[in-house]
Amino acid sequence: MTRPVEPLSLLIGVSMTIGYGTLYYPFAILGPEIARTQGWSNAFVFGVFSAALLTSAITASLVGRAMDRFGARPVMVAGSCLAALTLANLSSVQSMTGFAIAMLMIEFSARMVQYETGFAALTALHGRHARRPIAHVTLVAGFASTVFWPLIHWLLGFMDWRGVCLVLAAVNLLIALPIHALIPRVRKARHDPEPVERPVRDPGLLAPGNRKPAFVFMAIAFAGGSFLMSAVHTSFFLILDEMGRAAALAALAGAVIGPMQVGARLIEMLTGERVSSSIVGVISNTALLVGLACLVAGLWLDGDLIVIVFAVSFGIGQGLNFIARAILPARLFGTDGYGTMTGNLATIRLFAMAGAPFSTALVVSQAGIGVTFAMLLLVAAVSVAASWALVVIEKTAGAEPLAVSPGRS
Repeated sequence: MTRPVEPLSLLIGVSMTIGYGTLYYPFAILGPEIARTQGWSNAFVFGVFSAALLTSAITASLVGRAMDRFGARPVMVAGSCLAALTLANLSSVQSMTGFAIAMLMIEFSARMVQYETGFAALTALHGRHARRPIAHVTLVAGFASTVFWPLIHWLLGFMDWRGVCLVLAAVNLLIALPIHALIPRVRKARHDPEPVERPVRDPGLLAPGNRKPAFVFMAIAFAGGSFLMSAVHTSFFLILDEMGRAAALAALAGAVIGPMQVGARLIEMLTGERVSSSIVGVISNTALLVGLACLVAGLWLDGDLIVIVFAVSFGIGQGLNFIARAILPARLFGTDGYGTMTGNLATIRLFAMAGAPFSTALVVSQAGIGVTFAMLLLVAAVSVAASWALVVIEKTAGAEPLAVSPGRS
């Protein structure tokens, strides 16, 4: 019997949509506007954004430890408040130094209200059965760019970027904050008088002393996927231009990626636990690799179809990547210390994510599109290999077969 969709999962999905829609996606649009109005270079504005992403790789582990110690609710509530304050602060900056500080604080607040914290909250409540609620969350949050890019474009039609930042701050304060306040608090002590839900504990498949190989392969697989997605998202127009393709085609392909990632998450949600956690990771990274291979084939094949096929495959891989990042750590390492574990993995992943835009643009300009594709394909192949290693580890550790009993649907 299929479990119903929990209202809390949908609400967390809305808050995750806000977390990405106000703290990550806006700067692709607001960045050039900020540079133009302030008289700064695009290189400076986006360089600060990349540096902020890099520093967030360090703070991710700190946020993870805070989640394990205090629970997800207080971290996410504080994150919503900080997000509102930092966006309001960004709206008032005048100097380059002030802008840099504001961006650093925005990325710190982002670590407190995006996927890792939402997944930690659901894992604390559902244990290993958090897979379906997590799928519900990613299904909703997959529309972050679909909602906020048009919204920001519309707002810029009658207000400047500072006003847009204030609107985004209000969205965090008025919508995301109340949602995060509804998350049940994990019981810490027997004498706690407040009625709260107890966490669902799961020891995981691997004993604490036998987790290092799995952590290493997981870090490689997740970091590789994040590198590829970051590289494509930031350099896609540049890549297609080097291929001699029109910018309109890049926009069309980008529009295809979003719905495909949501479609992939919907299928994963409907399959329940019939596909093992590690196989989801394999499918994700393989789809990214196949998508890139289609893009490479576009060097020799005429027509737009091959680029659209790339977008379909890459969107599927991207959609499943976020789910794999949530369910694999819980499956192999258990729910105790989940926040710290995912925070440590996020630290490595975010370093790769932050380095992708710069390294991809550098290789394109200095070595050409052929070497760029070779680099991306190599990263994708290594990620797929690491994902298959995790399949072996899961099976060896006593993972359940792909087909589960009806009671586990």
